[in-house]
Amino acid sequence: MKKLKTVFNFELRGMIQKKSLLVTTAIMCVIVLLITTIPTFMIWFEGDETQEDADEAAEEFTLVYESGELKESLSPVLGEETYSTEEELKKAVQREDVASGFVVEDYDRYTYISYDSKTFSTEQMAFESQLKQLNENRLFDEKGLDSQQVREILNQPIEQETVYLGKDAGSGTAIAFAVMITMYLLILLYGANVATSVAREKDSRTMELLITSSNPRTLILGKVGAVGLTGILQVASLIVFGVIGFMLNKENYPEVLLDMVQGSMTIDVLLIYILFSVLGYILYLFIYAALGSLVSKVEDVNSAVTPITFLFVLAYLAATFAMNVPDNTVVKVTSFIPFISLFTMPIRYMLTSVPMISLLISSAIMVLTVVLFAALSIHIYKFGSLNYGNRLKFKDVIRSFKK
Repeated sequence: MKKLKTVFNFELRGMIQKKSLLVTTAIMCVIVLLITTIPTFMIWFEGDETQEDADEAAEEFTLVYESGELKESLSPVLGEETYSTEEELKKAVQREDVASGFVVEDYDRYTYISYDSKTFSTEQMAFESQLKQLNENRLFDEKGLDSQQVREILNQPIEQETVYLGKDAGSGTAIAFAVMITMYLLILLYGANVATSVAREKDSRTMELLITSSNPRTLILGKVGAVGLTGILQVASLIVFGVIGFMLNKENYPEVLLDMVQGSMTIDVLLIYILFSVLGYILYLFIYAALGSLVSKVEDVNSAVTPITFLFVLAYLAATFAMNVPDNTVVKVTSFIPFISLFTMPIRYMLTSVPMISLLISSAIMVLTVVLFAALSIHIYKFGSLNYGNRLKFKDVIRSFKK
């Protein structure tokens, strides 16, 4: 135990004293603080935007009517004619005298002229809405119907109320997505870190010296523990700055967002997220450490960890799918597969009602898998320390169990 503590402290000091880690963490904390302050920034600029919108709304459309009848009947609502012909309007747009304009060809047909194509034009939508309404009123009048009464009937609102007896799947999607991205980056970054660290020790023959003064179990547990705790401390720093930013700007957050955060992240959900995230994180670190033990050179680490990276990306895709359909059968099955359940089970628990027995079984499977891969990682680390030269293959590892 004393040796484990010594290895752990040595590795942890080496990690947290890295200038690159400290600078990166500081920058990320500032970014998180700025992101949580965005609602306040939006309110600062809201007044100017509102005024600009009002000014834009007050502006009349740039119009060309193709007939006197259209001009007479539509101009009281749409506005007076700006140019007499379509050619004049096009020349005005090309000279940038106006940004865009409309040629009204009939009560139900028009041409929109703009210099550049726009993905989303509020002006065109507003114009089309007004022209559509005018055309409908005209048709109602032709049929002898009172257009005002017809419109009141068509615009009759439907009153509805929805009661959720379980959980509201829509309220926790944003938080689930944020946690998923955080875990994805954490495991990839620190998994590669621990694999590279093991491979570097083997490449520099430091592993031989370490094993003579300690044992493989102490070394691998101390290394994984230190790297894992460093990652957790970094994430905790980001969460602290996120909470500070949220509390400082809480009054400026939209009510919908506040309900989403406060309604979905309850204590039990938080505990489930911590349990599965930490266990899944440790599981992947042991796997990365084992894969790092298979190679003798640092440059071979990337090719060694490729299979587990593919598996992890598959878990990420499953989590994305789970956020859309959390009660799907595929999601339920994957919530019992330990390599994937670190994502899917917390998402299921947050967005749907999960039986307690399912939660306990999934947790037990995850714990057993972590213990199994920890033992496997220690064995591979020990076996790898005796083999230099070519990269070890899985069949070599399997044969080593028979010896």
